Amino acid sequence: MHYNFLLNLIISLLPITNFRHLKLFLALCNAAHFSPHSLPLVCLNKAKKSGKIDLMVLRNTTVARIAKISLVVSFIHVSGVVPASHASISHVDYTADDSVKNNLGSVGLDTSSFLYKSNSRGTAATTFEADIHGQFETPTLKGKGDLLVNSFITDQPQAVVESHEAYLTTSDELMGNHHLTVGRKYYEWSKLDEQWNMMSLWSPRYNWDQLHPESIGMTGIFYSYETPRLKFLAFASPIAIPERGTPIEEKDNNIVSPNPFWKPLPSQMTVANQPTNISYSLLMPSTEEILMRPNFALRSRYDFDNGMWFSLNTGVLPIHMVQMAAEPYLDSTAPAGQLQVNIRPQLPMRNINTAEVGFDNPSKDWNVWLSASYEQPFHFQNQSTWLNPIITPTSIFSAGTRVQMTSNFWFNGSALFIHEQPFTSASSLSDVKVNLPTRFPLKQAFKVGGNWRFNDYTQSNIAWIQDLAEQNHIVSLDLQHELQHLPITIGAGTDLIVSKTTQGGVGQYYGDDRLRGWLKYAF
Repeated sequence: MHYNFLLNLIISLLPITNFRHLKLFLALCNAAHFSPHSLPLVCLNKAKKSGKIDLMVLRNTTVARIAKISLVVSFIHVSGVVPASHASISHVDYTADDSVKNNLGSVGLDTSSFLYKSNSRGTAATTFEADIHGQFETPTLKGKGDLLVNSFITDQPQAVVESHEAYLTTSDELMGNHHLTVGRKYYEWSKLDEQWNMMSLWSPRYNWDQLHPESIGMTGIFYSYETPRLKFLAFASPIAIPERGTPIEEKDNNIVSPNPFWKPLPSQMTVANQPTNISYSLLMPSTEEILMRPNFALRSRYDFDNGMWFSLNTGVLPIHMVQMAAEPYLDSTAPAGQLQVNIRPQLPMRNINTAEVGFDNPSKDWNVWLSASYEQPFHFQNQSTWLNPIITPTSIFSAGTRVQMTSNFWFNGSALFIHEQPFTSASSLSDVKVNLPTRFPLKQAFKVGGNWRFNDYTQSNIAWIQDLAEQNHIVSLDLQHELQHLPITIGAGTDLIVSKTTQGGVGQYYGDDRLRGWLKYAF
């Protein structure tokens, strides 16, 4: 997939200025498996403009399909830590609070064994995990924080440090129903965001495990006011921190990562019977451009006595997932012709508004909710010589429910529908029609699942997500048990993927079916 992506990308943007470039250009068209009678439109147009091809031959040439282009690097963390894919599927988050909340922290191992072999990864991957957490309370001030460290131990060890929460807040005794909080704190901003966190609509994520991301708090200053009926939350910050994921690095003019979900980019291809190197460069924005992006958000919720509620959100926030643009060109100064691809991270901002309404049964055994959001991005580049990511105004709709079926089993389900407005690219290649990925990996989908709580020590979670647009499925099952008399937690799980394509939020993981096991020791 990445080979064809690069060929089509270079074909689309390659300038033809001399006969050597034309010869290379036609070789690329042939390498992309286009027959002489099915050259893509861009090949025809560029060849015509070069004046080096007999137009009588071109008259009988039929214009065929242009291969779909998918960005092989979907979004990059600005400090060199990059999520390996454009989206994540999550059905359960196991945090330190679930099993070791009365302890200082924990250490453990998480191992994945893949059911299928792949040239881009090994058959197994093991992660070392460690976290430390704590909290305190005085008559006027409360604090809470955690620190998480992850590192692969089956490949190049590279540690990533993250925090779900780290904040100071005023106590009830000091300000009553009013609270002022400074730092990173997690709030439930919307039901849609809780159910479909692969979009990072409000809260950012920590993406170490691509199939099981963890929602984390935003960083800044919070003001909240709460009564039994009215809840109001305001957030503001002078900085915006992009989402973090597994580590990558630029090595020998290529981009590599120990992440098992990472799909390596080709480092060389044969052009005109000559091996041609491909060089990748990551052109990072300045630290000021990365961090200094002021943002704010407001949320209000009103609860009625009968269980009905509604909420309204508005804000100016970053798109938490770093978007990508690619700039390919031919390096004519190299002896054999060097293919260069500049990777340019994009850090868009957006206006976002969300309205939700729901009903919580007074007996607390079921609820239902509806959600609608509108996002209008701004502050991003759309260059004529770049392959630009699709960033466009979008409407997001969702509905969901949670029902207690038995004393120890909860069922949950949700549906998702996304409508993106047409994207107008600034590309100078107006004749080229390509299907580019967007920041929303799922356009139409549903999710069903459940949680079993067998006792105080054992729980299980199951989820089935179907991508209706691509007809792809993923089924995840986890079982976790805390030993009764020992500070040890063990777990096992599986992620099974049934996919017709390699596109979309589920299809991109085609072939990555796995069995998981984890062990944690609390201290």
